[in-house]
Amino acid sequence: MSNPDSEDTLLMYVNDVLALEREIKEAVERQLEDEAVQDIPEAAEFFRQLLSSADTRHIALGKLSETLGSGAGVIKETVAAAAGMLAGLYGKVRKHPVSRNLRDDYTALALASTAYSMLYTTAIALRNEATATLAQQHLRQLTPLIMGLSHIIPGVVVGELAADFPDLDAQAAEAGRKMTAEAWSQ
Repeated sequence: MSNPDSEDTLLMYVNDVLALEREIKEAVERQLEDEAVQDIPEAAEFFRQLLSSADTRHIALGKLSETLGSGAGVIKETVAAAAGMLAGLYGKVRKHPVSRNLRDDYTALALASTAYSMLYTTAIALRNEATATLAQQHLRQLTPLIMGLSHIIPGVVVGELAADFPDLDAQAAEAGRKMTAEAWSQ
């Protein structure tokens, strides 16, 4: 890939994903500080796993961006765009915050998986094997996280609802997990 236009295009895609990963990482750091999260061990452990994974991906993308020739100004501009895009998802005060944070993380991870698919396709099209390999690795890291969220969310929802509705059907968590698994296995 020696064409400057193709290099700029690839760098744009890398920096878009880098900005998205930075926003995910920062959001999860804030979520981990929430006492409500600490009260749900399964959710807290998932948030720690998600943070570690996001941090690893963020570092690798930053190195790739530098290798491709990115300046700090380009990254800063891209980060601002991603922050605006995800601002509607994170940081709002609301009832049942843990389940909603998990839902927002699911949305962000789904967006990231699409971004990695686009980065992979772009890298293959522009014949940049190193970028394609990294995008593929990162996409493969995200998919089990998304499936893990599908498993955790129903239990957290029922747990949060139980505070307001002590006579609720506790079997709803398992029913939610089962329905989601069936839907994804079609």
